[in-house]
Amino acid sequence: MPAASKQRAGKGSPSATKHDEFVQTLIEGKKQELDKLVKELAGKNNTTLNSILKVEDLFKEHIEFNSRSHLLRELKGSMKAPILKTIIARLVCENKIVINQDRSLTWIDTKGNEKLNAQFNKAKPI
Repeated sequence: MPAASKQRAGKGSPSATKHDEFVQTLIEGKKQELDKLVKELAGKNNTTLNSILKVEDLFKEHIEFNSRSHLLRELKGSMKAPILKTIIARLVCENKIVINQDRSLTWIDTKGNEKLNAQFNKAKPI
């Protein structure tokens, strides 16, 4: 969350707390909690297949984003934040992306990830 947003929301505000819970659920990656979160968000924000594919294609092209806001900027205004939040939760649930401790987002699905596959091919077998 940008510093200006934190100041507006306040550290202990319900908005900031809800954001932290969302991110923490994604980082922990507990399947049952992720499924519940995705269903809840999907009920609020009806995402289209085109939106999901647009986000997946962007991840395949860039592999990693510093934050959700960075990803949102790369979408150049073609998607609203709540829709992106729903898509991110679904991609985490499908093990296509991971949310790192620094809140960056990384594409980990090996299908279409040439950079990751190249690293796997270079790795020495154990």
